[in-house]
Amino acid sequence: MLLGVRIQNFDVFDDDVCGVMIDNLNPNKNRLMNLNALIGRNRTGKSSFISALSFVKRCVTSNVSSASTVDGRPGFSRLVEDINRPAIISLYFKLKGVEEGKSMYAQYDLWLSATTFGSPFVEQEKVTISRKTSDGQFEDIVIMQIDNGRGFIISSLSDTLDKTSVEVSDDQTCALGLFGKIASNTVICLIYKEISSWFFCQFSSEPGDKYFADGNAPGAHKHLNGTGSNVGNVIEYMKKSNPKLFESITNKIAECLPGKKRKKNLPSHLEESPDKLLLYLLMLYDSDPRSTIFIETPDKDLYHDMVDLLTDEMRDFTLRNPYSQIIFSTHNPYIVESLSPREIWVFKRSYETEYGDLTITSAASDPIVEAMFKQGVGMGAIWYSGHLDEYDGDDTIS
Repeated sequence: MLLGVRIQNFDVFDDDVCGVMIDNLNPNKNRLMNLNALIGRNRTGKSSFISALSFVKRCVTSNVSSASTVDGRPGFSRLVEDINRPAIISLYFKLKGVEEGKSMYAQYDLWLSATTFGSPFVEQEKVTISRKTSDGQFEDIVIMQIDNGRGFIISSLSDTLDKTSVEVSDDQTCALGLFGKIASNTVICLIYKEISSWFFCQFSSEPGDKYFADGNAPGAHKHLNGTGSNVGNVIEYMKKSNPKLFESITNKIAECLPGKKRKKNLPSHLEESPDKLLLYLLMLYDSDPRSTIFIETPDKDLYHDMVDLLTDEMRDFTLRNPYSQIIFSTHNPYIVESLSPREIWVFKRSYETEYGDLTITSAASDPIVEAMFKQGVGMGAIWYSGHLDEYDGDDTIS
């Protein structure tokens, strides 16, 4: 689970932090929570934040060159503010530790620089863990350090902390993506698994015929894909792999879903259902949940009672899966009404420059908001009344 993200010299971010990092003395204060809403006016960086994390996943699971050009990205030289400085993205995690019932804290730092020709390469990677000492204090230990392809890894967290020298010959490949697949590198494996299981939800708001049309690869699929177009394959997998779980999940979905026009390739008691809500519920009841789910405007095209239901189900997902989380952007006060100030992150920009004028703050950092919430005012009402992202300038960009 992500506790914090720091992005430097990438996209619209000069040096911005959402949550806390490893050097914070209190990792539970203003950290990213299990359920997080990103709010703010248009073009304040919410989508760019999610896109930056999608970029990191692609870097780690594929390579930095393809990450700079897929999903509509314009190439690395156009993604950085200053081509002469590295883009640095730091991720601070709370991980399910190797010992039962214990958590582990670790930070992954990735430095990407540009060649003379503007193409990216991995300049540096570092993994740092925090662990308790015998006197109850935390100490930070670097267990992976790679500089320009050469460095060391500490596989075993024994008292000796033996270092193994390593070398990566391809400067387009992240060491985390290589050594995170070797089982003996326990902590590095946990971080790689965390990042590689991120899910970027892109369920379309187009008419539902696309979801259930023929044309997907045949056979059973364990997970929904990003667009939800393989929903029929996922239902087939659920029916064959665990019939009792399938019946339980589909009954739950059937109880939640109001009626709508008929769709094909669904169980009979689910044939009348809103397309997007069905997809969200299937995703949230996945038997092998993703570590982090990123969603842009999940409330789009949903009637208000469906928004309430979806919010309840997202909350329930995080309670069932304490090491998983959901991060979503929204412009809808309804969907944040039941959230707490610590679960809402406010993005603001002054628009005076193209880069570097963006701020990200926790709603809990505002004492007025905290006081209103403690008095029983919902966060949706607080937002609607202008206490979260009050407007004090011209947000148009010439």
